[in-house]
Amino acid sequence: MFAAEVRGRYPDHALHWAFTAHKVRRKLAARGMRHDSVAEALSRLHDQGVTHLAVQSLHTVPGVEYHWTLDQAMVYRHPRKGFAEVGMGSPLLASETDLDRVRLGLASYIPAERRPDEAVVLVAHGTYHQGHQRYLDWEAGARKQDPLLFLGALMGRPGGAEIVGRLRQNGARRVWLLPFMSVPGHHVQVDVYGASPRSWKGLLESAGFQVMARLTGTLLHAPFRAVWMEHLEAAVASTAGPARRA
Repeated sequence: MFAAEVRGRYPDHALHWAFTAHKVRRKLAARGMRHDSVAEALSRLHDQGVTHLAVQSLHTVPGVEYHWTLDQAMVYRHPRKGFAEVGMGSPLLASETDLDRVRLGLASYIPAERRPDEAVVLVAHGTYHQGHQRYLDWEAGARKQDPLLFLGALMGRPGGAEIVGRLRQNGARRVWLLPFMSVPGHHVQVDVYGASPRSWKGLLESAGFQVMARLTGTLLHAPFRAVWMEHLEAAVASTAGPARRA
């Protein structure tokens, strides 16, 4: 879906994918599909003669993996031995404007069947990096609009036990459990909705909550894709120049 929008917006640009997660690369390899890491993709594009490159992160916050991607991309920027220009597109929650726009997008991300007395728990990936603060800043603003909305993380805080405590303090009984990750991959299917009692769904049900789930991801949601697309447009604009682009 996002790839189709990018191709529609930039029909004269080649589009290539790279994957920061080694588990994803292993799965793609097992299926016989291209599974470039960021370093492999950069090297391949350079060998193909690309001179102007825009790199768009599909991370949610500027955490560890985003900065790895940024550092690797910028290492390849060199007037003679690398790319002449490299533009880096920001993750979903980069600026204060991004935080506001994504909060507004929640209105259509949360299922319409949700009742006013039902809580919403969004589960993010999280990161052990100062960029994690972006999640907390975003949640603080979102809770001003919706006091029964909570954001937890697989890595970092708040974890599942803390969210359970908050739900109890607010008297919630029914909970909509939604991922706050770009795609509904392994983390969503196993760590959020998995059958194990250690999953977020299992934890909430063990704590006595009725859990309502919907398999989705933020990249599947048009208002959130629009934010990433705007970041890509800024990255492409920063590489403006002749020659081949990707």
